[in-house]
Amino acid sequence: MARDEPAIARLHADSWRTAYRGILRDDFLDDTVVANRRELWSTRFSEIGREDQLILVSEERGEIQAFACAFLDADPEWGTLLDNLHVIPGLKGKGLGRQLMAAVAENVRQHADHSRLHLWVYEQNTQARGFYERLGGVITDSVAEEAPDGSRVNALRYVWQELSFFARR
Repeated sequence: MARDEPAIARLHADSWRTAYRGILRDDFLDDTVVANRRELWSTRFSEIGREDQLILVSEERGEIQAFACAFLDADPEWGTLLDNLHVIPGLKGKGLGRQLMAAVAENVRQHADHSRLHLWVYEQNTQARGFYERLGGVITDSVAEEAPDGSRVNALRYVWQELSFFARR
């Protein structure tokens, strides 16, 4: 799994460059985002033994096409935090994100104390919002937060109270 760190960091940066164009600053997306995501994934992989951290990948022929990272029972009210779900931009719409969401939901059902799942998405990220809404996510909160590029963005919390929704998909 440690061998996946560079590929996940690269996919994460590439995904942000596509999804967050017009949301985060161009200079950040064109330059700093790579180092920013490498640092994040270096930290996460250095803590790979954490029992509450879940990293799942979708691969084909040894190449990572999508990944998810969740933290079990991260919030006492909202349950597991799905912190990352990214698919190679050219592969979106092929079911990889939906499959990873279902795998995260199954892990939550099996290993978490609370069978709820939540995530944060930038309000301007309409493509992601549409995806989460098609999967039954409900907005519960809106907050202005400092983004990794130093700008202020609005983020929405999506929640799934009923994880059996993913088993039917």
